[in-house]
Order: sequence, then C-alpha cells, then structure tokens
Amino acid sequence: MDEYLKVEKNYINAVVTFMNEMNINKLYIKGLEQWSEDIEAQNATEFISKLWIGQWISIQEVKELVKLTLRNAVWCKLELGNQFFVHFGYDYYMYIGTSHKCSNALEKVVLTGLHVEMVDSPYL
Repeated sequence: MDEYLKVEKNYINAVVTFMNEMNINKLYIKGLEQWSEDIEAQNATEFISKLWIGQWISIQEVKELVKLTLRNAVWCKLELGNQFFVHFGYDYYMYIGTSHKCSNALEKVVLTGLHVEMVDSPYL
C-alpha cells in the first residue's frame, strides 16, 4: 500500500507541477462520471456532491479529484481552454497537455520515476 500511495502522490504532483509552470490556479471540469459505491468507500460523497461539469475548481480540488480518479471512484476530464488539459485513460494512463513547452515540469516528473512520453495532442 505504501508503494501505491507514493505513486499516486507522484501522479497528483505531476498535475500540480505542470499547472504551476503554466501559472494556472484553476481548471474547468469538462467531463465527470461518478460511481456512488466507490465514492462512498473513499469517504468523498460530500466533496463530489459539490462538483459538476462546467465548474471551475482550485488546485486543491484538482488534487482531490485526481486522487479519486486514480482510485477509480470517478472519471474526469479537466481543461483550461486550449492551454492545458488532464485526461485519464485505463490502467493509470494520465494525459497532460500544455500549449507551451514545460521543460522544468517535465524534468521534475521524470525524476519521480513516472513514465513520460511526448506526443502531439489532438486536443491542443
């Protein structure tokens, strides 16, 4: 469990690291799906009940929502126009897209041991 929590923290920190380098302090919920039993198991019912598609959320809320997504309690897409996005796939695939090259953030994330692959995004 300790190893899982370490990797989960690295994923969450990766999002925040890129947001910080882009000077972004909030994201827009573009997509949100919820699974009530899993939300209850994570004691996140109150938090999730305050979220909806189309809402802007703070970095702190982004961190919590990313955690719940990684734990398969929810699925979400987070965006800031054509500047930034965080999308999630299966098996802990997390896609971060930026409109600018974020060399410092990229280097920091690689140092955590997370696999990073550079690709052209169809979303930006």
